Amino acid sequence: MLDAYKNLEAVLEDEIKVYRHLLDLVRQEKEVLVSAKIDELNENNRAKEAMILKIRGLERLREKSARDLAATVGANSESPRLLEIAFKMAEPYNGKLRSFHSTLELLIKRIKELNDNNEQLIQSSLKMVNGALGAIKDTIQPRSTYASSGEVKKNEVAGHFVSKEI
Repeated sequence: MLDAYKNLEAVLEDEIKVYRHLLDLVRQEKEVLVSAKIDELNENNRAKEAMILKIRGLERLREKSARDLAATVGANSESPRLLEIAFKMAEPYNGKLRSFHSTLELLIKRIKELNDNNEQLIQSSLKMVNGALGAIKDTIQPRSTYASSGEVKKNEVAGHFVSKEI
């Protein structure tokens, strides 16, 4: 039992480190989005993807370690839950597992909140860009007017950004 616990403990400690790093990256993402530095945003996205890949690998290890420990302590080994395993264990192991659970839960909640805020910031920025593109399009497109005969006529002269004259 002690080996199974130690394996799970090591994986959970690694997961917490990676989630903390991911939290830092999500916090940095807001600053990068506000400063509109595309290269830094791309670098931040690559780092986030790397952390997510690490988390996926650690999750597989955690699930295996949790199944092993759950089977050892008599908990549900098909879909093991940290709190259920902790309930079946004695102190100090159950306290540590509950602590890991609450730490991971808090980190994931905070990452989700910051990610949602960043998404709102991105959506707002996209609306602004689309509005600006719409205004530019309206400036460039020829305007329709009525000719003296009463027919609709399109003016060929539209707004220009670059003068043809030198």
